[in-house]
Amino acid sequence: MLKKKLHHGIGECPGCAEDACSTDGLRHIFTASEKRLLFGLALCHAELDRVDFSGADLRDAEFISVSLVAADFSGADLRGASFFRCDLREARFEGALFQLTRFDDSWLIGARGLSEPMRQYVRRRGGHLWVS
Repeated sequence: MLKKKLHHGIGECPGCAEDACSTDGLRHIFTASEKRLLFGLALCHAELDRVDFSGADLRDAEFISVSLVAADFSGADLRGASFFRCDLREARFEGALFQLTRFDDSWLIGARGLSEPMRQYVRRRGGHLWVS
């Protein structure tokens, strides 16, 4: 399967000062319609901390060495997505769909919205979670 590569500046909001995009602390750089088009996305060595991916279609997306600290994946479709060496500390996953999702050598310390069965799934799929 061919992966889509993003060629424009994904880390910044056009026309916005940093952190001025929202009052909830998230960076809203995708519209709702753009979030439906992110399936198969391939990102490598990017900083996407606090980005709002809630409700996004990230099926078969590939994140390699991406910083996603406090990113919001609530309600996102992560089936077939791969996170390789990613920083997912404090990321939110309430209602996210996992199936064949990989977390190889990725850190999810402080991640929210993961039930105990989901936490076990993340560990089996290569993710590191802090024992609480």
